[in-house]
Amino acid sequence: MNKGIALAGAIVLSATSQIALAQSVVTTANGALRGVDKGLATAFLGIPYAAPPIGENRWREPQPAPSWPGERDASTFGAVCQQGVPAPWGPYTAEFLAAPPMSEDCLTLNVWKPKGAAKALPVLVFIHGGGFGGGAGSLPIYDGAKLAAKGAVVVTINYRVGVLGFMAHPALTAESPLGSSGNYGLLDQIAALKWVKANAASFGGNAANVTVSGESAGAASVADLMVSPMAKGLFEKAIAFSGASMAVDVPPLSANEKVGADLAAKLGTSNIAAMRAVSAEKLIEATRYVPGATSGPPRLMFVPNVDGKVVPFDPIRASGPVASPVPLISGYNSAEMIDPSVRTPAQFKAAVQARYGTFAERLLALYPHATDAEAVASNALLARDRYMAGLLLWSQERTRTAQQPVFAYLYDHAYPVADGGQPWGAFHSSHLPYVFGNIGIGERRFTAADTRVVRQWQDLLLAFMRTGTPGKGWAQVTKTSATIMGLGDREGMRRAVSTPARFEAFKAYAESGGKLGLM
Repeated sequence: MNKGIALAGAIVLSATSQIALAQSVVTTANGALRGVDKGLATAFLGIPYAAPPIGENRWREPQPAPSWPGERDASTFGAVCQQGVPAPWGPYTAEFLAAPPMSEDCLTLNVWKPKGAAKALPVLVFIHGGGFGGGAGSLPIYDGAKLAAKGAVVVTINYRVGVLGFMAHPALTAESPLGSSGNYGLLDQIAALKWVKANAASFGGNAANVTVSGESAGAASVADLMVSPMAKGLFEKAIAFSGASMAVDVPPLSANEKVGADLAAKLGTSNIAAMRAVSAEKLIEATRYVPGATSGPPRLMFVPNVDGKVVPFDPIRASGPVASPVPLISGYNSAEMIDPSVRTPAQFKAAVQARYGTFAERLLALYPHATDAEAVASNALLARDRYMAGLLLWSQERTRTAQQPVFAYLYDHAYPVADGGQPWGAFHSSHLPYVFGNIGIGERRFTAADTRVVRQWQDLLLAFMRTGTPGKGWAQVTKTSATIMGLGDREGMRRAVSTPARFEAFKAYAESGGKLGLM
């Protein structure tokens, strides 16, 4: 080979390497970060956005993140916030579950940016689900590289969960500068959003175009953040996957204070200093839900509360002073929270009577259940109609009272069955691998249909992040709407509830004081 050509090639390779190296280092307000290549994106992982909430900082508002000298390695995720270690169950295989290491020192976030010198990109901040008791921003299905490569900055966060994130107590309220306690997980989310606003430009993001999003408990968090005066100005758009009308009560501060006081008594102390000395493992064991100890679904004990400061009112109420009436996408999957124990007409009738009381006969007349097959089908359809009716009524009222633009959807693409498992349809959170583009993980068989759904989700969400509307004929909800957008296999505007008569029945139930929503 000609030595001149070889030398020129070496120079080009060296220059290319130097450019790639430079692009993997960013400077934030707290110091420089060295990221790691992830395909067409660069990832910056495990970035502290607040001080470790340990020792005296346990059950306190998040404190400022420390700075560091030199370049901080940002090639690995931070620890998952302390919680019980989840095991696979139902449709949930390893890619849907938080995995150790776990620690109280966990207030970190992860950023993915596309390679290249693009600037002023839309920023997506994702808040994980987990019933406010589990989850993490580092789940395999949340990897942001593929979505970022399409032209966005993607952020996932950890926030305190369970007893460490949402325990209120009268003594904690007394010592707090807010005069509140128990909403530490939400305050963590607010601190993360502030960090994103301050540092988005370093990653090529537009700090004036942040979309906050979340799924399940993350969707409930988005609902809380939209009404919170403390989160005002921190985001311009919002997405609530499997929310925002969930029928999950946000109790008053006093109720959550009693839960905390009862726990302290159970542990033999009312002294907060002593409570701060109890190991995280012991706290989690003392608050662990024991299946079979009570009837019905587990009660969510440690959740956000209405304290008048962080959360001014329960956002299940669509009316009220919405601090951030930003454009919102909200919707559900077609097979969320369906009771699989209902297999016969008698079981279906009993379940409807137990839930709907005096409205049961009206609903039973609308859903065929003469055979086992009819009972199973109607059980699934009635559950879906319930939460979709709740979503539509909530969206109509929020649109009417706060003039908030709401784009509602129903998603119906079944997630591939795990090898050796049973089909679960479009179950709770099964759309998220498509949103992030992370199909192909685990022992499941994906096809071209799954690739199409990835494009569908990402095209719509990127359009929404850029412009505030998802496009493709997706009409926002009005105060008289009956339709929402169908996503997945049946794309296009469709009825929110399967028939007008069924919608009217659920509307009457809600007007009588009944709760409609996911739970």
